[in-house]
Amino acid sequence: MAEPSQETAWDVIVEFEGGTSAGVMRLAETDGRLAGTSEPLDENQFFPLSVQGTVSDGIWSLNLYFSGDEVGELTLRPTNHHRIGAGELYGVPVTVLAHPSARTFRSPREITYTPTRFEMQYESRSEPVLTLVPGDRVTTTLLDNEGQDADLEYQAMPGNTLTGPFFVEGAMPGDTLVVHLRRVSLNRDTAKMYSHQLNQAAIQPGHAQNPSQDWGRTWRLDAEAGTARIEAEGSAIENLTLPLEPMVGSIGVAPPLNMALYSGDIWIHGGNLDYRRMREGVTLYMPVHRAGAYLVLGDGHARQGDGEISGQGLETSLEVELEIDLIPGERLPYLWSEDDDYVMVHGIDNTMDEALQAATTGMSHWLQAQFGLEDSEIAAILSAAIEYDVAVVVNSRPHIVARLDKSILEMITPRRSE
Repeated sequence: MAEPSQETAWDVIVEFEGGTSAGVMRLAETDGRLAGTSEPLDENQFFPLSVQGTVSDGIWSLNLYFSGDEVGELTLRPTNHHRIGAGELYGVPVTVLAHPSARTFRSPREITYTPTRFEMQYESRSEPVLTLVPGDRVTTTLLDNEGQDADLEYQAMPGNTLTGPFFVEGAMPGDTLVVHLRRVSLNRDTAKMYSHQLNQAAIQPGHAQNPSQDWGRTWRLDAEAGTARIEAEGSAIENLTLPLEPMVGSIGVAPPLNMALYSGDIWIHGGNLDYRRMREGVTLYMPVHRAGAYLVLGDGHARQGDGEISGQGLETSLEVELEIDLIPGERLPYLWSEDDDYVMVHGIDNTMDEALQAATTGMSHWLQAQFGLEDSEIAAILSAAIEYDVAVVVNSRPHIVARLDKSILEMITPRRSE
């Protein structure tokens, strides 16, 4: 009897009416027979599968089983460096694309993308505007949260309009998508702040506000001087001038379970993060939930205070340059980011207390994963050196960021596993 071939891994993307699913299938061949396992391929990605099949003239005939019950049949034929086919899964007709998990991408490129359409949701059902590979650099533009561009022309409906989605080749559930914000710059000389009062989520109940209905909401932006000045002639703050800190308010990927979340939402997919350090030079690490990731970004700000406590920053359009990377088969169940000075873990949950707990727990997981630290070592570092930012308090879920100065991390000796 022939020895079984070495097990190979395939990234499998299943398409059906109204949705997609994806997972890694691992197969070995012996005397023309195939056997292995597959990560869940159902729409909500709940049920892991076992796989049995045959090979004839290079064509795979596969039977899929869940808990001993046959739940599908697929036929896949080779073409170029991947396999394509069709079949039935849980009684639903499907088409299938399978790539070897360890494959070579095309060479990275520098791409300029001028948006012609925009999104209002985080989801994986819209047609991608571009397919990217790790290493690609994309220069593009973002609208302000009212849907206006650099010329103050409306290009889309208001409400944190998003550029994209960008499909990242090779990105699969269980991977980490890496987005480097190489440049975040202004492309116009005005910003607006639409709210005339503090959001109720940021103040005590019963605190009365009497906002001026004719309050000027425009800020003048001077990129050369690096300043933003409020237009409030005759006001006590007519001389208020602040440094520019252009930042991306919203950035994220398609959420899990084939969900579609609106552009103002925030969760484990990223979303309307509204974190003032999400600016030029930062790198964001996001868990991938859907094949291709479906990256989108928007909601330009010229600057914003911690918490976005009026529900607004200095809303403006932007030009951004981003670089894409991918960490296959590895992810933290939290968003995290870094810049030259800090490592940051993003805690997003239903209350401020829970968001802080999520940020602290996420930083603990990060230290364990990166350095192999024990709980007492983690407690010593965090108790002595952790910093917190209140990123946003007025979104659908509060967002607290735990930070560690990189000078602290340089003192840690990684513990290598045996």
